[in-house]
Amino acid sequence: MRLLLNNIEDAVDQKYLVTKSLKNQAEAGTVIHIMGAQTESDGVTVKYRVTKTGQDYSCKFADIKQFAKWASSDNFLARYQDNLTPSDIKQYIKVCDTSFMGSGGMIILAGVAIVLIALVIMLITSVIQWWQLLIGAVCVPVIIYFGVSTFYKRRRNKVMSQIYNKVSASWGGVVLR
Repeated sequence: MRLLLNNIEDAVDQKYLVTKSLKNQAEAGTVIHIMGAQTESDGVTVKYRVTKTGQDYSCKFADIKQFAKWASSDNFLARYQDNLTPSDIKQYIKVCDTSFMGSGGMIILAGVAIVLIALVIMLITSVIQWWQLLIGAVCVPVIIYFGVSTFYKRRRNKVMSQIYNKVSASWGGVVLR
């Protein structure tokens, strides 16, 4: 569950999942506990503790949005981080924070552009009728959209079910399928 922060002081005594590594501090996939936070004229200062190592750090961000990009509130991983490996946590981050453009969308858009250029060239050479071009221009993007969305949903469900199976192994024999 993700929380919306209006004030950085609301983040105090909460656990967050680091999604982007900070040099010599917290790596992506670690859970941190916010010990203190304050708003200053030039940004936001956050004092936090890495839960696995127990080390305290301080970091400054330009605003709350930058903090939210760096760390996200995630109660699921805060509760079950001991049952998951670092690769599981990174896979969870990748699946939960994936955008279309960030995870292969450019390749798909390039494929669509090639198909549309081919259709335009075919129109210019008068190989196909105008109504065939119109049907192709409408059907190809719709088919690609449904194919890509189905692929992402299945991938996300597969990864999440694997993670839930690992977590639920310690619940006394309950296995999610």
